[in-house]
Amino acid sequence: MTDKTIGILISKKNYSESSVVLSFYTEELGLISFIFKGARKKKIPLFYLGIYEIAYFKRPESNLGIINTIDPAIVLADIYINPQKLILSFFLVDVLKETLKVEQPDKQVFNFIKIQILELEVQEDLIFFPIKFLSSLLQNLGFSPIFEDENPKGFDLKNGKFTKELTDFDDETIRVLHSAFAHIPINSDRISGHKALNILMDYCKIHLPNFNVDKSLKVIRETLYA
Repeated sequence: MTDKTIGILISKKNYSESSVVLSFYTEELGLISFIFKGARKKKIPLFYLGIYEIAYFKRPESNLGIINTIDPAIVLADIYINPQKLILSFFLVDVLKETLKVEQPDKQVFNFIKIQILELEVQEDLIFFPIKFLSSLLQNLGFSPIFEDENPKGFDLKNGKFTKELTDFDDETIRVLHSAFAHIPINSDRISGHKALNILMDYCKIHLPNFNVDKSLKVIRETLYA
């Protein structure tokens, strides 16, 4: 029996001379992988963060489903032709690989990721996009820092909280970081955005097991914040 689902592509790797294994995050199934037979010979373009409608068959005893057909559920264009957006898409994929470890579905997380992809497609100013994406993802996954004050003066990395007391981070960087988590429009400069992203990366490494996106982060730093 063939079933259908909508999935966001977050991983692909060669399975044989003609086939690939594709991993998607889906609303109904959570994180799931499929074999797509003949995909390499057919040369079907499959893009990271692409949102696809998948018709598939899966045996109950198997970890892998088998794709019958796959088509774009939403057509994206600018992400894949804009160099900065393309680099950001690789960064987002790396973050999702490091954070979506559980197979169980989460409708809220799926919808959040979908909205972020659509936002990236139309967004023009990308300086603060990685910060807003990562802070909101942490909130959706239940790893948001604690707010001690509405106008914090510092950020405690180890204990994960915005503080009333000063810390090692400057005022403007704290304001950018706080605005991202509070969903307040960010009006700042490239340098403070870069500093805030570095703090977020350190926060993730402390509070998320085995979190590491150093390779794609290096490219982000060299393109968005150079």
